[in-house]
Amino acid sequence: EGQVGDGSILVLVEDVMVPISVVYNAISILKKEGVKKLDPVIITQASTQSLTSVEAASRDIVALICRSLEFPSDKLCGDISRVLKPGGTVLLCLSSQSGSKASSTHERKLLLAGFSDAESSEDGRSIVITAKKPSWKVGSSFSIKKVTKSLPIVQIDDDSDLIDEDSLLSEEDLKKPQLPNVGDCEVGKTRKACKNCTCGRAEAETKVQLGPTAEQLDNPQSACGSCGLGDAFRCSTCPYKGLPPFKLGEKVTLSGNFLDADI
Repeated sequence: EGQVGDGSILVLVEDVMVPISVVYNAISILKKEGVKKLDPVIITQASTQSLTSVEAASRDIVALICRSLEFPSDKLCGDISRVLKPGGTVLLCLSSQSGSKASSTHERKLLLAGFSDAESSEDGRSIVITAKKPSWKVGSSFSIKKVTKSLPIVQIDDDSDLIDEDSLLSEEDLKKPQLPNVGDCEVGKTRKACKNCTCGRAEAETKVQLGPTAEQLDNPQSACGSCGLGDAFRCSTCPYKGLPPFKLGEKVTLSGNFLDADI
């Protein structure tokens, strides 16, 4: 297994041995991104334990030479993100025989590990997948400027046509209401409604009095002659309805338990 050095490029290999030509072919794509000096540190049989001694955010590029779908593992992808600098690049080199399924599987692993902008390219012999680590550091902070929105200015045109409220009233609405004339009603000990009464006295006089009066109890009279015979012979509007039978002209007497409840 290779030793970890101070180089900015770290290469992780799944196998025990790998030709150096394979390593340089895998990272040759980095020359397109302006990397001139390729002095990688190679770790064979790479695993999560292989990166324990690598400082966090210390590598610009991490390249992986993959042979199977199991490499790199999800845990190793997380460790690669740890050792990469913000904005650093991760590169996966697959055999062209692996097919599109292997390419999509490795792209998904990188996305789940927090990498972005994953892209695939093929040169006939191998498939190369590149992705970027976000440019911000864990624990970094920044201020959010609060955007204040001013209220819209409403301009009122004084010359605009406004409705005069007084113009909505007619002449009849502006007249003062007249109180009803009650001078025609007779006023005295006994008030009597006039012919054209408007004060409500006529309606009060036409109300039907319920129950017999004291005069009717002391000197009972009957227009039909059947009031004294009892309820069976009385009309529906008879004032004596509900009272016991009595003789006409004599005072009506009520029994002592007349007002007691039947129950």
